[in-house]
Amino acid sequence: MTREDLPDLLLAVLVLIVMAFAVSRTAADPDLWGHVRFGRDILASYSLSRHDLYSFTSDRPWVNHEWLAEALMAGAHRAAGSLGLIALKVMLAVGTFAVLWGALRRAGVYRPLGTGLLLIAVVGVYPQLIAIRPQLFSVLLYAVLLALLNGIDRGHARLWLFMPALFALWANLHGGWIVGLGLVGLWSACELTTRTHAWRWTACGVLLALLGTLATPYGVELWQFVWETTGIDRADIIDWQPLIRTPSHLIPWAFSMSLAVMAWRRRGAGAIPRLIPAVALGVLALRVVRLEGFFALSSVMLLAPCYAALGPKRLPLTRLPSRAEVVTVSLVCAAAVVATGVAVKHSVGCVTLADPSLTPPWAPEAEAITFLQSNPIHGRLLCWFDYGEMAIWHLAPKLLVSYDGRRETVYSAAVQADHLRFYSSRRDAGYARRLKADYVWLPQWLPVNDALEHDGWVAIFKGPQSTIYARKAGPYTQPAPRTGPRCFPGP
Repeated sequence: MTREDLPDLLLAVLVLIVMAFAVSRTAADPDLWGHVRFGRDILASYSLSRHDLYSFTSDRPWVNHEWLAEALMAGAHRAAGSLGLIALKVMLAVGTFAVLWGALRRAGVYRPLGTGLLLIAVVGVYPQLIAIRPQLFSVLLYAVLLALLNGIDRGHARLWLFMPALFALWANLHGGWIVGLGLVGLWSACELTTRTHAWRWTACGVLLALLGTLATPYGVELWQFVWETTGIDRADIIDWQPLIRTPSHLIPWAFSMSLAVMAWRRRGAGAIPRLIPAVALGVLALRVVRLEGFFALSSVMLLAPCYAALGPKRLPLTRLPSRAEVVTVSLVCAAAVVATGVAVKHSVGCVTLADPSLTPPWAPEAEAITFLQSNPIHGRLLCWFDYGEMAIWHLAPKLLVSYDGRRETVYSAAVQADHLRFYSSRRDAGYARRLKADYVWLPQWLPVNDALEHDGWVAIFKGPQSTIYARKAGPYTQPAPRTGPRCFPGP
């Protein structure tokens, strides 16, 4: 390292610290137990089950569109437990940012500005990086897709040939491929209007991408599944809410939109073919917060050519630093990296459960799970859908659940609607009787709890967050209070 490289060293350390904190915390979401359990089943049988064995109300063939992601998650967990899941998440996150950085450099973006753009992308994608879930695969593959489109835009039309393999892999990992396919279609339409590429290559590439999505165990049935489920109302899932309901997400959204404005000011009408797809995603992200990470990547990578040769090639120095100053700054940077490692050390090895201070928390108290495990409880469990896959992990096959986070993949719209009506009912708990449920396990804040007690159900366990009901009282053993951090798989 020469003395002229000192600003680059400071930038590299800054990026390293921000990325370390961005990827260090790994949290469980309500579906993690199911993902790993179903992945274990796939690895054990080397096949995909079309019939659900874990729920007594599932009424449609199981289209497990995330089967490959679940198998990889189960393999990582089997190899190294929670540390394996964390390592998988870190590899996907680092891979995403490596693809992003490479795209910026190939677009001719100078390093100082590229570092800033990378940090904006990290902030925008951060909400998708917290939990270990199949969506992480979509984040990485979306970055790869943007890099391919940039290469095609530079005249490398043969990159279209990679599209079928990309979308075949994506369609087996996560449903986010539909966002990627929509981007390809919109980007291609915009590019064809400028006649910058041969229309035959573009049309062939789009067709190949579409056909790639057929390379799944479900074939055309996957298209039918996406068509039927994409528009399903998900009012009870935070990721599918408008951005305005999570005000903290408006800050990274504003950063990303400011990049679109900068691209417009710099290139004018020449930026339109790239701006339209990016801004369209930004508008959609206002409606569905889950799309914000895709918007952040698009505003940086898709618009990267608009930032080329902008700003200085390197951070300017008013004078060359002395050797003593170089040594001092290097030691400070090394100390900062070590301090960062110490700060994030406690996050490694534990996939944390939801913070109980959240209102309302999705994760039930550990004592509820211990209660269900330690007592002779079996049969049918009518449960809150966030509890379903945790119950499957800890209690199957002695207990079958009524509803879980797979939602439309195994439950018809009627079953989903019946559960949502039951949860919100203040007077009628008859649905529990009609299902012939043996037990009911719900968060305490649901209105239906009062209706259950009025209907004769007995609370056999009551914790600070959830209540378990039975048809009649019995000699149940109550668990001792549990203390300390909670890590996946718990209880």
